[in-house]
Formats: sequence, C-alpha cells, structure tokens
Amino acid sequence: MRTLLLFLMISSLSFSQEILISENFSEGLPEDWTVETTNSQRNWMFKNFRDFNYMQMSAFGGRGKPGYKVKASLYTPLLEISDKECKLKFSFADAYKNGQPLYVSITNAEKKPIKNLSPKDWESLVNNDGKYDNNEESTPWISLPKIQQPYHISFIYDSQKGGKKSKPSTTIIQLSEVDVWCE
Repeated sequence: MRTLLLFLMISSLSFSQEILISENFSEGLPEDWTVETTNSQRNWMFKNFRDFNYMQMSAFGGRGKPGYKVKASLYTPLLEISDKECKLKFSFADAYKNGQPLYVSITNAEKKPIKNLSPKDWESLVNNDGKYDNNEESTPWISLPKIQQPYHISFIYDSQKGGKKSKPSTTIIQLSEVDVWCE
C-alpha cells in the first residue's frame, strides 16, 4: 500500500500542470487583459450570442464600403514563464474570409514585440469563405518561448497584413478561448 501511495504522489508531481490562463470570456473582457487599436472605429469587443462568449474583431466597413485599415491588439496579463515549459492553445470562429488578419505575438511589459509565433498552427483555420457558420475551431498546443522576462501573449488583428494589395482584410475573428498551461 505504501508503494502505491508513493507512486501516486510522485506521479502527480511529475505530471502536474500549472494553468496560467484558462479564459473563455464568460464574464466579458477580464480586468487584467487590455486592448489597443490604431483606429477608433474598430477594436476587440466582447460579444455574446446564445451563450457563446467571445472577443470579436473585424475590419468590415459595411456592404459595398471599403474595409477599415486597422491594427487591433488583445493582450493577456503579463506571464512569468522564465524556464517553464509552457504551451498555448486558443479557439476561434471566423467568417466571410477575406484575408488572414490574425497574428499572435509575444510582447514585453511595455507591449513592444519580442517574437511572433508562427501562424502555421491557425492560418488554415481561417477558412469560411462567404459565410458565417459559427464553427469554433481550436489550434493544437503551441510551445511558448522561454524568455527571461515577463511577457504578454498578444492576439493581433492586422487588416493591412492579411488582405489583398489594395484592400484590407475584413475577415471576422471571434476568439472564444485561450489556455496557457505549463509543466
């Protein structure tokens, strides 16, 4: 019996997960999260539809109107990762695909970029041409860099990067869940 208890204690210690963020926006934008935008007409906003909570961003200007040129950022609280093995997973729905405007960046305490995460884990999820299906899709777990300073994870909607040469991207992004777990 003692051996079994010892095994269970050691197993739980070696496989324990520290959850730094588990956010589903059920209470709106958390107080320790922040948003910034380059265009006062567009920013990340809390939305709710039939008990589906999310933060939404779009550069759509209206039917027959040009899209907005905008860069809007949604920042997590500062994370102290240092030497931990941490990973990020997030879920979102998208609609009316017109470019891929979603980028994820690591930013310092002053919200200056440190490193961009590779969009290979989510760019294929921006895939709803000409429709809105409210289909929430999730990324795989994405390894976070070990950086010897606290940092934010920044969800950046940049209509200038994801659109066609002369037109901004206007794809709707509805971020519904963000998880950061460390081992």
